[in-house]
Amino acid sequence: MYASHTRRLLRRDRGARAHGGAARRRASTSLLCFIGAIILVAISRHTLLPKVPFLGSFWRDLLAPDAYIATPKFHGVKYELHTLPVDAKAVADGDTITVYVDAADPRESGNVPREVWEAVSERTKARAAKNYEKADTLQNIIVDAGYRQVPDLTGEQVLAKKYRIRLRGIDAPENSMPYGKEAKEELVRLVQGRTSKIPIYETDWYGRLVGDVYCNGVFVQEHMLKKGLTWHYSAYDQRPELAEWEKQAHASGLGLWALLNPEKPWEWRKEKRTRRW
Repeated sequence: MYASHTRRLLRRDRGARAHGGAARRRASTSLLCFIGAIILVAISRHTLLPKVPFLGSFWRDLLAPDAYIATPKFHGVKYELHTLPVDAKAVADGDTITVYVDAADPRESGNVPREVWEAVSERTKARAAKNYEKADTLQNIIVDAGYRQVPDLTGEQVLAKKYRIRLRGIDAPENSMPYGKEAKEELVRLVQGRTSKIPIYETDWYGRLVGDVYCNGVFVQEHMLKKGLTWHYSAYDQRPELAEWEKQAHASGLGLWALLNPEKPWEWRKEKRTRRW
């Protein structure tokens, strides 16, 4: 009887060990499948998605720390403006424009002071009542705060924030310099009546926002450089593609490069300041 009981215990123990081994094998298989799935996801993300920084990238960095190099499309961009159609009068020269952004844009609406919204509302009522003196006073409040009512794409008047933009990486001849007028006219032709997207990098010494301007599918700086209407402003922007576009125009003798010895606008401005002193 004791021997029989012992045999039953041994069989039970072997069965338990066999069951435990199978469970462990299933767990190991599941773990391997899970790790394999993570690897596949990491590889597909690396292969298929744009190379941009991605929050929550623990597994990507853990599994392939050297396989994924973050190369943002716009390195150094702080934010992006989406503008209303640009007026021709808003183009100061070949590298500076004034743009307006709809205050109802989610990226902008939270920054509009309450007194500006109130002034817009009261101005609408004043104009309806033909109280133009009050309407003009309210308009001054709006303008002094950096806003204006301008037409959108449908022609409807909307409240908009004013921004002065300095095109990053290029320097156009001043209006009184050779090809200064041509540069300004070409920039007007590109942006007039069109909306634009402007990644912003910084604010310059004069309070202008420094950015890249994209309008109607055209990278404006590229167009201006290839036309030979601006210089590559390498002192402030070392992007090699800008230097290459300037080189192409120079080699073809386009625009200002048709001149024997075109004067650099930054040297022209420096000389003018020196003469003034």
